[in-house]
Amino acid sequence: MKTRATLSEQEIKSIHTARHLDPLPPGYFYNGYLYQHIYGEKRSFHPNMEEFIKEYISEANKEIEQFNHQLELELQGQPDMFDL
Repeated sequence: MKTRATLSEQEIKSIHTARHLDPLPPGYFYNGYLYQHIYGEKRSFHPNMEEFIKEYISEANKEIEQFNHQLELELQGQPDMFDL
């Protein structure tokens, strides 16, 4: 299963690329390079990036569970070669 710690830099960049134009929280604007708050805080990533990462992990883990479940179902019908 995926966790925040197991995500690669490429996965994080991919999440950012896919979601970088999502609506911003109040007080933020995007200048095409950085996200800036009206009080001066600057960020390289979307202010909601941690939420986007949590959603990504949740979806990825659902896919992993579905794959594992399907694999389990396929293997149930196969005889164990050590039992032969």
